Amino acid sequence: MALIKSHYKVANPRFKRIQRWVWVCIYAGLIVVIVSRFVAPLDPDLGDWGLWLGLPLVALGCILIYVRSRMKE
Repeated sequence: MALIKSHYKVANPRFKRIQRWVWVCIYAGLIVVIVSRFVAPLDPDLGDWGLWLGLPLVALGCILIYVRSRMKE
């Protein structure tokens, strides 16, 4: 028995895959942006690369949320 029960069940595997990618993109993008802000004082170029890599990941996650909301079951 799990300690935390999931109340949000998705039966369609396509929806599950999109939902998984939404959270992977958003969390990975935010982690890259935060790490790049800590690295920026040491190496400004690397900090900029991290910012320009993380922000599109977060945007992609937001776009996938919109796509998922428009999908028919």
